Amino acid sequence: MPRFTLPLSSRRPARPLALLLAGLALAACQRADAGADAAPQRVVSVSKQINEMMYAIGAQDVIVARDLSSIYPPAITEKPSVGYHRALSAEGIISMRPTLFLTDGNHGPEAVIEQLRKVGIPILTVESGGTVEGAQAMLTRLGTEFHREAQADSVLAEWRAGMQQLFADTAQWSAQRKPRVLLMHFGHLINNYLAVNRGSPADQMLAWAGGVNAIDSVGGMTRLTPELIAKAAPDVVIATDFGFDRVGGARQFAEMPGIALTPAGKSGRVYRIGETEVIYFGPRTPATVRKLATLIHATDPAAAVAATTAAAAGNAPASGTAADTAARP
Repeated sequence: MPRFTLPLSSRRPARPLALLLAGLALAACQRADAGADAAPQRVVSVSKQINEMMYAIGAQDVIVARDLSSIYPPAITEKPSVGYHRALSAEGIISMRPTLFLTDGNHGPEAVIEQLRKVGIPILTVESGGTVEGAQAMLTRLGTEFHREAQADSVLAEWRAGMQQLFADTAQWSAQRKPRVLLMHFGHLINNYLAVNRGSPADQMLAWAGGVNAIDSVGGMTRLTPELIAKAAPDVVIATDFGFDRVGGARQFAEMPGIALTPAGKSGRVYRIGETEVIYFGPRTPATVRKLATLIHATDPAAAVAATTAAAAGNAPASGTAADTAARP
């Protein structure tokens, strides 16, 4: 069992957790007596996509805790974390005394979810289905659930308008040569780099931006090796923030085994992007695709970064961390 799992097999004394569970069970009974229509006021939300949307519609005040990967907008990092969404702790969640556990379905271990059910914590699963339409339906659903219908409609209208303008511009990018792009993501649980495969939201964004995924596999992610990276021969490498930053910067990333042998590594076309910009669809998607188009079609890495940084400064911040950096050949 993962070390994060605390139920019955935990070596720590069971009494504090047992008392906490009993208290939550009593609270659940009290909520039932008060009526099923009572609006949730203490939400533990373990989806970065959902949490970004909750802030977008102004419903963030009900969130009392987040998962570790929810870092956008930056203000959410001020809220307590209950851990990585795939390695949750029942005790950590229950200690927040939530009236609702909110998820997109990508959570674990399942034993923790069962423990939450046993103590009477309501669980709301809102999935996006991995499509723009599904993500927009998620936004609408959240607006309804948290009584922010007008705010959700406003965000949705702006998002749809941005997508329409984006589609009008894709013809321009599609007419250009399609660079091969390797999008790398660092897997926290396996402590290794992964490639984002075809069929994902990030892959669709690359296609809209006029690029092609350098990895042929479909669905999920592929664990990378230096040999696989070299064989993929990407023209451009784009790494999500955590994996990029942990090696020190673009120059160091370009010198990593495998990457140094690629056209991207040799030309210095190695860039950083926020994980939350590309892993799922959201209101920032139109801006993210434009950013990708600038990065993958530019011949001067420094100029590409300067352009995307200026664009981010003129609109909403592109990510919750420092400005992107490119390697110089």
